[in-house]
Amino acid sequence: MDRKLRLIVVLLLLLGAAGYLWWAARPERRYEQSGVAEDGNYRLVAQDGSLFQRSSLKGHPYITYFGYASCPDRCPAMLARLSRIRARMGWTHEDLPIVFITVDPARDTPERLDAFVKSLGENIIALTGEPQVINRITDNAGVFVKIIPQSGDNYRIEHTTKAFLYNVDGDFWDTVSPQEADARIEAKLRDAAVSPPPKTEMSHATLDRRR
Repeated sequence: MDRKLRLIVVLLLLLGAAGYLWWAARPERRYEQSGVAEDGNYRLVAQDGSLFQRSSLKGHPYITYFGYASCPDRCPAMLARLSRIRARMGWTHEDLPIVFITVDPARDTPERLDAFVKSLGENIIALTGEPQVINRITDNAGVFVKIIPQSGDNYRIEHTTKAFLYNVDGDFWDTVSPQEADARIEAKLRDAAVSPPPKTEMSHATLDRRR
């Protein structure tokens, strides 16, 4: 193989590799890798574009809140409050991860979620994914979601305003309501960090399929 032909082959290989990397990095391609297993373990796309697995949260209590980046008040207020309580307890984002899962995957790209979280100034994990995957996760958790059409193509979303607290084993522990006092929320967080899961046959999806 002469030098000119070798150069052409190398250039073609480089172009092919670049094309594959571009294809794999597309938002829709990233979303294709999202999913949820029968045991509830999910894979979603984080605000930095990486794949995030729920199983990585095991070993610490964590809070999951469902909302959307365009939410005018309740979402930012609840996330900021949970972050403030966490800081007051002397816990870091590693001690108590706060996970924000969008209920608006059509608009909430990783980039948009990144901007939303940065606007709060808090260390929060924000996740998006394929709409059908998000729907299955919200159904499993018993999260209420209702799209309210507005003018043009705009819409707002009514959704469950409670957060979901999980213990160190990744099992559902309790809900956290915006109406609860900070002291009660702190007590729930401490219990989830040290106690075995509550003994109940009723799932949290049944208990909390309401706003």
